[in-house]
Amino acid sequence: MTTTTQQATQRQDVHWEDALRVDARGLPCPQPLLAMRRALKELAPGALLHLIATDPASQRDIRSFCDLSGVPLARVETDGESFHFWLRQI
Repeated sequence: MTTTTQQATQRQDVHWEDALRVDARGLPCPQPLLAMRRALKELAPGALLHLIATDPASQRDIRSFCDLSGVPLARVETDGESFHFWLRQI
């Protein structure tokens, strides 16, 4: 994966691969955001969620959601046409 945004956290003890994965590739706006919000409700505080989306609007939508809700956006990467977001449930 190619990192296009600095990671918000550089902690070495984070197990990114253990995050609950939500695959929203191919879904149009606002479906990736809605899928991510549904999945967050299932997570315990402190757990990670990994959202994968291909809709370019998801970059704006996910960041805005995190800013407005206080949910930390822990990491963002771009891999070809896919956008990867790791959020930490509060």
